[in-house]
Amino acid sequence: MTKVITIGRQYGSAGHDIGELIAKELGWTFYDKELVEIASKKSNLAPEAVKKLDERASSSLLYSLASGSYSLKGSAGPLYYEMPLNDKLFIAQSDVIKGVAAKGNCVIVGRCADYVLEDEPDVELVNVFVYAPQAFRIKRVMDALGLSEKKAKERVIKTDKQRKTYYGYYSNRSWGEMSNYDICINSEKIGIEGGAKLISQFMRGTDK
Repeated sequence: MTKVITIGRQYGSAGHDIGELIAKELGWTFYDKELVEIASKKSNLAPEAVKKLDERASSSLLYSLASGSYSLKGSAGPLYYEMPLNDKLFIAQSDVIKGVAAKGNCVIVGRCADYVLEDEPDVELVNVFVYAPQAFRIKRVMDALGLSEKKAKERVIKTDKQRKTYYGYYSNRSWGEMSNYDICINSEKIGIEGGAKLISQFMRGTDK
């Protein structure tokens, strides 16, 4: 039985940083953009195209209705070659997520990992969502990327919308809805180190 922490996050909320610190404190493997690189190689999709498609749902509504894309957790089936690239990437990433979860304890950021792993029999799953007030997130994006307040706000709103659409499209659930997660953290209140410490202590307690 392996233990996996999945982290959903609002853009600019420091979900990546919290996840990385959790993995460091627990001595676990950390996965974020690495999943995209592995999936790119696995699916033989061009790395440049994969980066553009990461955490973006297919724009093909007709294909979605025809295929029931909310069920695309598994390995490629007979319709694989007719699928939009977004769906091919999701399938490849799902296989990669299941593979890394089977190898050992890890922290996985984004990419519907909570949904992908929910029925895995040998995985003990803890699903976390990191959020924060928009003003706090805009300030973090301004500082990190050197953007104006206007541009940072536009990026926060756009990226959150993309993540919400992506999560809803593939999981048929509501992104950020409390009932979908085990632990929700306000990173403005608790901080990056505080959030990581909270989750790490909780996971250590599950070992007893």
